[in-house]
Amino acid sequence: MAESDQPDSDPENLLSNKRKAFWKIWRRRTLLILALLILLIPLYGTFRPLFEFILFAVSLAALTYPVFFRPIERLGRIILPRLHEQRRAELCAVLSTLTLLLVLLSPFLLLLLQASGSGSAQGITETIWSLAMGKEEGRDALVESVSNGVSEIQSIYPRLPIDREKTVQFVTNLIGDTREFSGTFLEFLFNGTRGFVAELTLALIALSFLYAHGGGFLTKAMKMGGFNQEEVSSWFQLHRKITLRLLSDTVLTSLLRGVMLALVAHFVGGIFFLPVFFLGAFIGLVPVVGSAMVWLPLSSLVWSRGEPVTALVMAGLCLFLNYLISRARAKMGRKLHEQGAWLSFLLFLGIIGGILAYGPQGFVIGPMAVVLAYGLTRFLATQSNNKLLGPDLD
Repeated sequence: MAESDQPDSDPENLLSNKRKAFWKIWRRRTLLILALLILLIPLYGTFRPLFEFILFAVSLAALTYPVFFRPIERLGRIILPRLHEQRRAELCAVLSTLTLLLVLLSPFLLLLLQASGSGSAQGITETIWSLAMGKEEGRDALVESVSNGVSEIQSIYPRLPIDREKTVQFVTNLIGDTREFSGTFLEFLFNGTRGFVAELTLALIALSFLYAHGGGFLTKAMKMGGFNQEEVSSWFQLHRKITLRLLSDTVLTSLLRGVMLALVAHFVGGIFFLPVFFLGAFIGLVPVVGSAMVWLPLSSLVWSRGEPVTALVMAGLCLFLNYLISRARAKMGRKLHEQGAWLSFLLFLGIIGGILAYGPQGFVIGPMAVVLAYGLTRFLATQSNNKLLGPDLD
């Protein structure tokens, strides 16, 4: 037995066996790597047309996950505690996507409110019903409302690059695509004809999947990267805080400024509510002087009509209300997160840069990039501090 074991203990045989095993493993890995490299060609061709949709859906999920999905998921755990966790997550993902869709369609509902004329629930219902049935009355009322709104915006900002005819044509096509949803989506799938309804549908489908499975995928990826459960939870908590700061410090503040400017312009200056609201909400994103870029032209417009007292009252009310909103914003920001004005300024640059780079989708993609970059930087700094502190961290 000792003689039979002798060849196995020979150093040359052991080295030869290890060398053969090494090359055998790397022949397999090389074959797999070559196969993956070859598959990159059809994969690139497959996902290249979908890149913008996927990027938009991922950005939307990253920005809205703590706001829409997490609260609904917590409510789902209370209402449906015995339902399978994965099935409950998928159900909550669909409900979260529908809730987000209603929020995204809120400007369209405001247009329907203005188009209905009476502003009552019955008038809005009749307008929606006529649009759904394809009647000319509902479509003409909505198109006229959009046309009047664009004309009002152009009267306030004559050099604003808004084409009234193209805007009306977009709304007309949108109504047609919504009524013929199945045909529009199939046309997009087979012919590649891109429309707003088809793009939004594809993005929302991806968003529902990301809501349901994105958190689990990110948790597994971080654990594979060496992070423990406590560190994973700290990342999700940090991301939630930064996202809430974004929504309160930027989006919510701009919406409040838009409502404030629109109410003053409508009830004091007799100007249409919706155009001023849209302008005030968008330009309100500009730090420091955002609201002034709206109320100053409005006051000048009222002054030019021969109403100087009304113009001064409008300017004073806008300044006072804007001051109150700024104070409330500062208090809310201190409660949610400790960073100062730099993040707000970076978010503003992210929104503008995203719009310039990706069009309307950049309104979501740009802030997502800023939020994740800022969050990863803070998370990396926290990890570095924890390693330096060692056992004294607790």
